[in-house]
Amino acid sequence: MTLTWKRSFGMIALLSIGLPAAVGCVQEASGQEEKTGGGSAPGGGSASGGGSEGTTTAGEDPQFQGVVGSYAVAQEEIDEAGGEQEVGAYRVGYIVEPAEGWWDGDPTALQWRGPSGEETNHIEILPFEAETGLLVPGMRIDLTILDESGEEIESKPLEFYRGEFYHYANNFSFPGSGVYTLKAELNPPGFRRHDAGEAEGKVLTEPITVKFENVEISTEEE
Repeated sequence: MTLTWKRSFGMIALLSIGLPAAVGCVQEASGQEEKTGGGSAPGGGSASGGGSEGTTTAGEDPQFQGVVGSYAVAQEEIDEAGGEQEVGAYRVGYIVEPAEGWWDGDPTALQWRGPSGEETNHIEILPFEAETGLLVPGMRIDLTILDESGEEIESKPLEFYRGEFYHYANNFSFPGSGVYTLKAELNPPGFRRHDAGEAEGKVLTEPITVKFENVEISTEEE
């Protein structure tokens, strides 16, 4: 999975940084043409002399570091407090944490909702496109908790959260520390797809089920 992540991370950087940078370059070049009367300098050089001294590349621009950084933090947490599997067109990660609170309700009048007394753990699921490494929004994900005998402990739909990184999650009530199975059922996202080619445009159309077995869960508060 390390190689998969490295490949995906590279794509993330290119997609999230390269495109805005390219747009910025076009805008900057347009502005220079207006000031110089347009056109290039004689001899094939640029009107500004072609120098790059004093410029900042997209990779160095702090404006774009939040995007790359959030994916890096997500991967660190998957490695440290969870795991991942590649299934079909997805690379799906999970993270197990103590129960958490969140702002809930009408966005214009949010109310803080802390963990209930029975909730022990916060389970996060992160579905990435295996090819690009991008997190997939707009999915319906149901997560079922199974004990060692295969008996269902709890099942809930996951909600979409904003935090250090975007993710799907919910709080769950485990009967105690132990080894469990997390079964995540992911339905295709409902967003529209741009590319006119069938192979490129008709993507992420199949539901998948991912089982993370032998997951050690601690219900002790940290």
